[in-house]
Amino acid sequence: MTAAQAVEGVREVGALSTAYDEQVRGHVPPYPPVGTVLAQDGPVLRVHHDTHATVRQAPLPRTTAPSEVAALIRRQQEACAERNEPVQWRTYGHDEVSPDAALLMAGFRPGPERSLLIAGLSSLRAERKPPRRHRVRGLNHGDHRTREVAAMAASGGPYRKAYAELRADHGGLYHRTHVQLLESEARLIGVGWAEHLEGTGILAIQGMTGPHPEFLPQWGRWATGSLPSKDITHVVAETADDRLKAALIEAGFEEVSSVRTYRWGPPGSTPATTRPVRVLLDEPEYDGLLHAFKERFSFRPSVSYYPGIEEPEASVTWHVGDISDTAGRLLTALPDDHPVRLVQAIAERGLRACARPGEPLYSADWNHQGYVFDPTRVGGPGRPGWPGVVCREGDYHKYLTADLRLGTFWHPWEESLCVFGADLLTEVEADLTAALGTVMRRGGRNTGNVWTFESVSGRPTFTDS
Repeated sequence: MTAAQAVEGVREVGALSTAYDEQVRGHVPPYPPVGTVLAQDGPVLRVHHDTHATVRQAPLPRTTAPSEVAALIRRQQEACAERNEPVQWRTYGHDEVSPDAALLMAGFRPGPERSLLIAGLSSLRAERKPPRRHRVRGLNHGDHRTREVAAMAASGGPYRKAYAELRADHGGLYHRTHVQLLESEARLIGVGWAEHLEGTGILAIQGMTGPHPEFLPQWGRWATGSLPSKDITHVVAETADDRLKAALIEAGFEEVSSVRTYRWGPPGSTPATTRPVRVLLDEPEYDGLLHAFKERFSFRPSVSYYPGIEEPEASVTWHVGDISDTAGRLLTALPDDHPVRLVQAIAERGLRACARPGEPLYSADWNHQGYVFDPTRVGGPGRPGWPGVVCREGDYHKYLTADLRLGTFWHPWEESLCVFGADLLTEVEADLTAALGTVMRRGGRNTGNVWTFESVSGRPTFTDS
């Protein structure tokens, strides 16, 4: 290599690390991962999971004094101690102002050093065939290897992001993640998982159980053909495995820096063992709940057959009306007096009051992912948002207890909301009637009102008789 080539190589590595610092370390995602809360403190972004907190730190200005670094670290410790969360803090070898010494002084424990590697997306496009009698394929919804994949991923590491964390962030198979398997006949040989870091041009290889460069072309095709955003420019990976590092460098990656994770926990703390919210997609728990609801309430999805369920004796149903103006909008973007926002606030208060100590609630959406959550740990300042909505445009949405003793059922075509369960009705009936007006049905029986249909839209119209 000539001196000129060496200088050019140094410049390229510098450009890659700069792109990483700007797009990844200094980036605030548009939406927090499921069940988490984001908090910004100058150059630091904390992600609170309840089970732990992660710290993403942008490069510190070269003029930052040691006392400022110590104060920054101390603030994060205090914030996480208030929430009873242990902390994970990532540091980088190329930073001009390193927090490593200050973290050690503050009681953090260092983890193993990993190599940070970056490549242009074009490096993934070269064809790399798997070994003879092996095949590469994606993990599908309901795949028979789902549990085996999780077990294999959990047995290795450290990874940039553990497979279990990826699942917790997004649920099952999500349009910004891609999981690949290497199989030989009936055996699972290896697993790799990648994620598009939303709002950036970065595709992150979050983990591979071994040196499997045959995964790279599949991720390249996925990045250019399947992702909603087609502006991916770079791919990043981290590893402490020399064999994997060598395979990635051979595939076109550049080693641009080192990464280390420091850990600290509040003295005497016992953090939560689960996040406040968990996504449900292909879990037996979710399938069982949906099946039980269908059987118990004779659920009949239809655009013209009303009501959609056999409403129990302890139930009241109201007409909400056309909510098409809510499509694609967050609840917080709706006016304070919008019926959907009023109903949501009333339902959240009632469901939280009626849930038994330690009892989870379910947000269930027919033919869509659902959520299981702790109603005492969601909603309000410093907490993740309440998952799901009572009334969703075009979808049958339900809030349920596991035993189906109480809940809500939204019929998108009748534009009606059924609330069932004596305890829940005691909490919300008066407020819902004040917000929505006359009751349609009690115990599944018409209260004397008349239904007609608009001739153009086909939407039902509620009329007092």
